[in-house]
Amino acid sequence: MAALRFRQLELLSTLADTGNMRAAAQRLHMTTAAVSKGLKDVEALFEQPLFHRLPRGVVPTVAGTLVVQRGRVLLAEMEQLSDELAAPLRPLHERLKIGATPFLTWTVLPRILSALAAQDPSPGVLLLEGRLADISRQLEAGEVDALITMDTPSELGSLSAQGFTIEHIGLEQWRVVCSPRHALAAGRTARSARLRWAEVAQARWILPPRPTNSRMMLEHTLREHGLPALIPYIETMSAITHLELAEQDLGLTLAAQGTLTERLQRGSLVELPMESLPPPVPIAMVYRRSGNDRAQLAGLAAAAQRVSKASESPPTMSNASSKKLSARKSRP
Repeated sequence: MAALRFRQLELLSTLADTGNMRAAAQRLHMTTAAVSKGLKDVEALFEQPLFHRLPRGVVPTVAGTLVVQRGRVLLAEMEQLSDELAAPLRPLHERLKIGATPFLTWTVLPRILSALAAQDPSPGVLLLEGRLADISRQLEAGEVDALITMDTPSELGSLSAQGFTIEHIGLEQWRVVCSPRHALAAGRTARSARLRWAEVAQARWILPPRPTNSRMMLEHTLREHGLPALIPYIETMSAITHLELAEQDLGLTLAAQGTLTERLQRGSLVELPMESLPPPVPIAMVYRRSGNDRAQLAGLAAAAQRVSKASESPPTMSNASSKKLSARKSRP
């Protein structure tokens, strides 16, 4: 084990990313034969196979997955050490690299970046969008300074134990919405009673697949009211697509408050006042505990907290419904 080198850890990490020896060789500027030999050498050090060899590529074994995860942490720490040693030679300011899922880059991040720009004339931001799993790997590898995401323990729980801090920076509220042409919206006024879940459970729904956070929280709410899980009329992953389909009167959907403002204002969607809603989801910023970009990260967190406080006092359901419904009724 003492003979293990960082270059070998990089080889394992690249193989896990590409799933193919030829692609890994191209990325590492090596021959395929050299990659194959290098993998065998590392496996000999660990005295067990780290990758399954399959006809179409390679897949990490259980042991290989563990080695890759821990190896990426070591590689990131070494890169961080190199950066800190070179800090006097760098420009005073550098762009802050922020990773987020597309949903949050469309809803939450624009408000946070606006607040950040107002408080600090920073040199700029490099925004990386992608799947949570991919951005988490970039964070582990030191390619991203901070990750903005909904706090889901199944995805983020392991990071805090690997030298990362998970800081809550806000809450995202849930709302049930539909087209103003939907039967459940027609004829409702601000004084109408809140809808019971039993009344909407039989309607057509547009939902993401399991085990996405919004789907599981909705099903938990239904169970609390003694109702079975929904079978969606349309199932799709994109939150933006959910709203567009709901605008076409294809069903109800559960949406985050941050995605709805524009559509509610123009009347293409209306909110259904419910007897209860799933609890709000914490928005988290994840970053490495050590590093020389602490001031920038503190500024980002402060901007996020200001945005969160500004949205902590939404109008009551009855007032919100009154404005939305009256606006809809006044449309020609």
